[in-house]
Amino acid sequence: MGDIREFLKELNAPFIGREEEARVITLTLLSREHTVLIGEPGCVTGDTIVSTADGRLFYIDDLATHLSPGIYSIALPLQPYGEATQLHIYKVDEVVQVRTGFGFEIKVTRNHPLMTSKGWVKAEELGEGDLLYVSRKIPAHSANLSLTLNPSSQELAENLGIYFAGREINQGFNTELLSTSTRNEVLDHQVKALNTSHLLSSFSSMEALQDPLLTYSECWNRAANLVMNYELRKRVPTYMLSSPRKLSASFLQGVFEKSGYVEPSSVCMGGSNLSFLKGVQILLLRYGILSKIGDSRELCNSNRFHTRYALKIGYCSDLKKFINYISFRSSVKNYAVKEIIRRDSCLHNNTSSNYLYDYITSIKRLKGVFRVYDFHIPHNHAFFSDGFLSHNTAKSAMVRRAAELLNAKFFKYLLTRFTEPAELFGPLDIKALQEGRYIRLSGGKLPEAEIAFLDEVFKANSAILNALNSILQERILYDGYTEISVPLWSLFGASNEVPDDPEVEAVYDRFAARHFVKPLNEELWKDLLIRSWSLEKRIYFEGGFGGAGILEVSDLRRYHEKVLNADLTPVISKLTKILAILENRGIHVSDRRKGKLMKFVAANAVLEGRDSAKEPDLVVIKYLVPGNWEELERVEVVLSEELKTSFKYLRELEEIKANVKEVMNYVLSVQGIESKYIESRFRIVSRDLLTTKDRVLTIVRDCDDPKVRMLGDEVIELIDNTLEIIEKKVL
Repeated sequence: MGDIREFLKELNAPFIGREEEARVITLTLLSREHTVLIGEPGCVTGDTIVSTADGRLFYIDDLATHLSPGIYSIALPLQPYGEATQLHIYKVDEVVQVRTGFGFEIKVTRNHPLMTSKGWVKAEELGEGDLLYVSRKIPAHSANLSLTLNPSSQELAENLGIYFAGREINQGFNTELLSTSTRNEVLDHQVKALNTSHLLSSFSSMEALQDPLLTYSECWNRAANLVMNYELRKRVPTYMLSSPRKLSASFLQGVFEKSGYVEPSSVCMGGSNLSFLKGVQILLLRYGILSKIGDSRELCNSNRFHTRYALKIGYCSDLKKFINYISFRSSVKNYAVKEIIRRDSCLHNNTSSNYLYDYITSIKRLKGVFRVYDFHIPHNHAFFSDGFLSHNTAKSAMVRRAAELLNAKFFKYLLTRFTEPAELFGPLDIKALQEGRYIRLSGGKLPEAEIAFLDEVFKANSAILNALNSILQERILYDGYTEISVPLWSLFGASNEVPDDPEVEAVYDRFAARHFVKPLNEELWKDLLIRSWSLEKRIYFEGGFGGAGILEVSDLRRYHEKVLNADLTPVISKLTKILAILENRGIHVSDRRKGKLMKFVAANAVLEGRDSAKEPDLVVIKYLVPGNWEELERVEVVLSEELKTSFKYLRELEEIKANVKEVMNYVLSVQGIESKYIESRFRIVSRDLLTTKDRVLTIVRDCDDPKVRMLGDEVIELIDNTLEIIEKKVL
């Protein structure tokens, strides 16, 4: 029999900051129960631009054209280093629009986590003034971006930039962009040159321009289609976002030549099309150029106001990159930019860091029907979107990983109210039905799975929910006139929210454990990047995560017998007391759920290598008792008060750490202000921090848990850094 602790180690290996999720999955398997993972990460809208690992850019909806809501396989390398394995598509009735001081903007679901100066925060919890992580540069890790280009390709890209930047829908190509009297013939030739360039064969969005045998007329028509596609969407064309750097630089040169101008201290570009400007802003990040988008209202001839937008490049470091990588076609404009750099290089420089924290200027909730998209990136969990760092939790990937390590049959599906029973349980055998027999062809479907994952499990219709009830409770599928015994060992569900529909509550109650998944802490982000890069190489050279076949399902059966034979006597009294406290605080635990709870306590003991339970095993209460996020907080408070475990100290240290970070943010925000009041406040803060430091040292001394010591050391370092800043101010 394999080692269950080795299984847990291998299950968690590819993931960063997901130790608790791995433990919950393992406990579920040991208990032969079912778990629902609540808190599926939010999604972004289709007009969001994502960055691949080689520095190319794509609109998400271009990757999912004509796809209906569901889960789709998608091999897309994202930045930072990670391979998106699946794309989840949903429909929602509300999104949150977030805009920052530099004009970066993103529309996401309410629960979508974004990286902030305080760590990962859901969109609905953000406020004006909060600081969001913004990339100043999109790294590129592929030679694809430095391919030798046909000069005609670059010329056409520049001309298209001029056209897209300055034209209205029905005016056609601008005659200014060509210097010859045979403009149509020249343009035909340029389209042909772009079309036959070898590098375009890799552009998924350029399928219409991949045939080198096209006639001039056909080339013109297909180029016109690209233009019309732009006119309909009014945004930077996808094939320019995903093109090699030199080609997109030529496009940007045309854009700025047509709509750009030089002010006394910046390069600007004006326009009334915000979507196009936002695309240009993200495209500039390929060259490490940070720009800012602002707006103003102008009075038209009809005495109506309309909004104009301006994109501005103002830092000297960014102006230097603009001249080096893009520049204007006009030598006069280029000279003016170089004069700004020469004059102001010491005054308006910018940080050399590849990221910054930009403050939020507005947050709006938009109502309607929105298609939203969420990547599953198994060993990374993060990706750049519209310049921000977005997050997903890859829960389904961890469940799939568990199935791989068990050599178990795995089934996964996204449920909606339109999902048909045949999609889960298999279609009816028509031939058998004609013979009067009711048989389902269940190959590869849920009735044959040993481990299953159902995404958005509570969105299913009543027919499927009723069938799931019997499968979860009895492992029997009541299907028409037959009863099908299923080999299901554990079923895992995922949901964006806790269900409140009475029809769904019965299914919700069948899930023994309810684990509320949280985004990664900011402190783990560096480790995430390092681990992700290591795993990228491992997957490439070894063809996968490795470590498959740690256990078999038959091994789980033997471990499950150990769970059922574990001695729970040592914890009965303490468990009874905690349940009574929870009842007094308004958290009721049903008798059936109490039985499930005992099984998880025993499973935790077995996972720790014991056949007898101890008080620390009662920490699993937080996985089975809470019914929602609010109850989770209340249960954790009770456990921290009642259990003599490291859980109590870890919770206290987390609270201290959050408070110290708030103090440090305050200190950093006012350290440049000369004021006796500030100095007085700093002295009070200094005394409080020293007291807090003594408490942290006491916790570390009293608890020998490595996690407590590690977190304690982090808090002490944070306190010392804050004290150092204060000392420089008050001394």
